[in-house]
Amino acid sequence: MCHCCVLTSRSTSAARGVTLIELLVTISVLAVLLTIALPNLRDFVVGNRLSSNVNGFIGLVNYARSEAIVRNQDVVICPKAATATTCASTTAWNTLDIQVFVDADGNGQFNTGDTLLKTMAAVDPAGTQTGFDQAASATLVFGSAGFARTAQSFKVYAKSSDAAYSTRFGRTLCISRMGRVRVAAYTLTSCPDF
Repeated sequence: MCHCCVLTSRSTSAARGVTLIELLVTISVLAVLLTIALPNLRDFVVGNRLSSNVNGFIGLVNYARSEAIVRNQDVVICPKAATATTCASTTAWNTLDIQVFVDADGNGQFNTGDTLLKTMAAVDPAGTQTGFDQAASATLVFGSAGFARTAQSFKVYAKSSDAAYSTRFGRTLCISRMGRVRVAAYTLTSCPDF
């Protein structure tokens, strides 16, 4: 028999637990990491939400413009009134669904004979987190050539009592008479003609 192949048996002791010191050190390290990460996570979520809202609206504008050209008719973008399909007369578009329709009779309101093309859900139905304001209460109309009837501007921003926070995360959307959309700084007071 081979003596070098003999296995020695160790006595197994009970599994060792975590000491109180180790637990406190782990909790302290976790607290420091969370203190550093949470503000950055909040900024990431807010920035991502605003980018999503801006990109969604730009997509809707480009869709409406292309439909106006393809259909050779006026296409309107407006906030949908809370109780009807007509356009709401407001500068605050954040709490209302935004609708796109072919305006067959040219009156700027969705009614019989008009074709609803698309509806975008409200940016912030509760009206507590995100602002989406138009410079003047008006519908956005694209003619059959793809030109906007009037130039428009919108402000998309995170609602906060801190003006610097809104400025940091806000954007201005400029829609030119040519129908092009440009994203600019929130502090922009008037959109340039481009």
